[in-house]
Amino acid sequence: MCAAADFAVTSPSVFAINGMNNNPTITLVRGRTYTFAVSTASFHPFVIGSALGTPQPGVVNNNSSSATMTFSVPTNAVNYVYYCNVHFFSGTILTVAPPTPPVPQIVSWSISNNIVLRTAPATNTFTVIPEYKTNLNNTNWVALTVQSNRFVNGTNETFCGRPPGTNLFIRVTVQ
Repeated sequence: MCAAADFAVTSPSVFAINGMNNNPTITLVRGRTYTFAVSTASFHPFVIGSALGTPQPGVVNNNSSSATMTFSVPTNAVNYVYYCNVHFFSGTILTVAPPTPPVPQIVSWSISNNIVLRTAPATNTFTVIPEYKTNLNNTNWVALTVQSNRFVNGTNETFCGRPPGTNLFIRVTVQ
């Protein structure tokens, strides 16, 4: 059994998933990939399907009693089932939309010889990209070279050199 799997699947007489017996309902996030460490009796092969008796295409090692299965949940997924391909006992796989990412907020900034932007929440799910221009009549923004992007005291800290000029217009984009 693979210790790094998201789900450990065994079969005393029905499927147990992560130690929960009686074919428990599991919830998966659309667009994410999950692994299932399957170690069941050979007469209880584990199958992920769109319906009972209908294996889901693209599941790696589907219909196994001893393997690591990989399931990439489609972004437009509906609910699925898992089942024993011999006895047809089954459980439900609910799929949910991914959580909305947090909207970063600038919590502090400083400009001297360098520009330092601090944004929160501290997470590695987005990148702050500072840009500048010296003339608002010009539509060309120039990206500043980020020298550091690190987590500090619950914030993301983006550190870059200050561009030349006295009248600077700075904007920040998030990716």
